[in-house]
Amino acid sequence: MSKHHHAVSKGGAGYGKIAVAGLLATSVGLLATAGVYAGLSATATGSESVTSGTLNMTLTADGTSSGFSTFTPKMAPGDSDNVYVNINNTGTLASAAGMTLAVAGSPLNALTNGSVAGEGLTLTATQCSVTWTVATGVCSGTTTSILANTQLSALSTATALSNVPALVAATGQLAHVQFSLGLVATETSTNGVAPGSTIQGLTAALTFTFTEQQRTGVVTNQ
Repeated sequence: MSKHHHAVSKGGAGYGKIAVAGLLATSVGLLATAGVYAGLSATATGSESVTSGTLNMTLTADGTSSGFSTFTPKMAPGDSDNVYVNINNTGTLASAAGMTLAVAGSPLNALTNGSVAGEGLTLTATQCSVTWTVATGVCSGTTTSILANTQLSALSTATALSNVPALVAATGQLAHVQFSLGLVATETSTNGVAPGSTIQGLTAALTFTFTEQQRTGVVTNQ
């Protein structure tokens, strides 16, 4: 009995050693497999804020003038009616050199086309380097012509204005402009009756549209 018991004890000890060896082998295998998928990684990030610029223009009265709303209601040939406005570059982008002006009349031909070529309303525009003295129509600074005397009928499509330095290359600038409206006509009324094609007794509602373009696109390297 005791020999038999001793044999069992030895057999038990041998089985334990085999089991431990098996566990060690398994652990080493798992470590080797995990090493195949190991690697290095790196990241870098940067951030920047971008805002689009604006191109805006406003039209306001210059000095004590009331602007375009104050053109005289009744004109005779040879009259000149002056109003004074500020054209403001209120955006964050500079404008391209120059701008255009279009004048629409309603009805279309009222006070713009008479029975004789050259008859009708005319417009002249002059810029002053400072605010105009409205009461006298005097510019105490430097004047620059931006529109020579032109028939309004020729301004029904956008026409380029000349020499508009205050609105070029910089934002926050404004142009002090005198607009002078005139009337050209040669007509004869007979026995109290005007000619069949006449500029007399007509009314025109005028709309002035100024257009500027943005500056040329630029490439910035930084």
